[in-house]
Amino acid sequence: MQSNGVGASAGPAGGAPAGGVPAAGAAPSAGQPSPGQGSAGQGSVGQGSAGHAGGEGPPERASILVVDDTLENLRLLASMLNSQGYQVRPVNGGRQALQAVEREPPDLILLDINMPEMDGYEVCRRLRQQEGCRDIPVIFLTALTEIDCRVNAFNVGGVDYITKPFQLDEVYARIRTHLRLRRLQAELEERNRTLEQSYEQLRALEKLRDDLIHMVVHDMRSPLSNILIMLEMLAGDLPEGVPERLRRDVAAARTSTRELVEMARQLLDINRMEQRSMPLDLARHDLLQLIDRAIRELTPLASVCNVRLQQHGEDVAAHCDEAIVCRIISNLLSNGIKHAPRGSAVVVQLERHGERFARISVVDQGPGVPEEFRSRIFQKFEQVEARRSKQYHSVGLGLAFCRLAVEAHGGHIAVEPSAPGAASAGPAASAGTGQGARFWFTLPLA
Repeated sequence: MQSNGVGASAGPAGGAPAGGVPAAGAAPSAGQPSPGQGSAGQGSVGQGSAGHAGGEGPPERASILVVDDTLENLRLLASMLNSQGYQVRPVNGGRQALQAVEREPPDLILLDINMPEMDGYEVCRRLRQQEGCRDIPVIFLTALTEIDCRVNAFNVGGVDYITKPFQLDEVYARIRTHLRLRRLQAELEERNRTLEQSYEQLRALEKLRDDLIHMVVHDMRSPLSNILIMLEMLAGDLPEGVPERLRRDVAAARTSTRELVEMARQLLDINRMEQRSMPLDLARHDLLQLIDRAIRELTPLASVCNVRLQQHGEDVAAHCDEAIVCRIISNLLSNGIKHAPRGSAVVVQLERHGERFARISVVDQGPGVPEEFRSRIFQKFEQVEARRSKQYHSVGLGLAFCRLAVEAHGGHIAVEPSAPGAASAGPAASAGTGQGARFWFTLPLA
């Protein structure tokens, strides 16, 4: 192939090995144009700086494979790139280029198009088909200026296209850009691999933790149930004249044991739901009746906390599991009672939500949930910072159970600040206790 206006040589540049390819470190002879000058009379290489273009050197002496069947072009390009500190590997044919890449993949390839036996398009196409070579940036450096040639070069996998005659600074800039992009891509891929490995390790540790918890809780459930039965019998058999302090201690032990039994049940049910092994007994149920049942069950607790339970809404039926939905409502009510100011009300609202869902909301006048925790509060063992005390409190397992149970029904659960006046005003309402919280979830209509 002819020089194509890249530069004319006045003599061998530092000699050439067998086959006519110059040595990688070859320097131009006295009659050959320097990297910053064009050849005499041709003006084929534009003016450029003699030092590092742009003041930036190559990253860690990057390896560049130069492929061109014209000896003068190889000499000039090798001299140019060596002067910039790159490791240059010149070859004079497509097959030799593929062999060189197979032996040692370069960081970048400068590739001519018009070459005998195998043109640059075919070289690039074959490189993109080889594992380990697909990400090597290929810059076409050619005298072909037609738009079809450019399009074909990009279609076969080229990343850039430079036409001869070229400006040295432009070539340097494009090489630096694509080397930097490849380095950044390699760093990103390495970080992704590290993240994937860390994620898999975390998943394995989480599974190990869950399996251990499930095993321990499963084994604890029967002894806890036996302890609760014994405490119930003891409370009923206490004789007259027993000190009041002893009665209070037995009652406290019963309450704590009952909470442990419920916690064990929650953990086991959460594990079953996560494994999708907990069947749902789906049927048509009146949601007002389920809400009324949950309120009756929790009225004693609300009385102790001096919190009123209220409900209002329309008569709506949903396709759901009766027992599971009652537990969801009870968990949200218990959460509201625990955080509601004394003398305030916790309100349960029922309404239609669009054409396909019913929505149940539990509204309190407590301190509310900070915005940064609203998406995490339904996770297992999540801790939420109290706005005023700056202390962290575990939200337990009840809300995690609610999320899994609602999602198993095809619904959605969330928390947001309660709207002004959503809960009935009480003595603490004007005391600035907080913005309140509205926990709501949806169920499919029957």
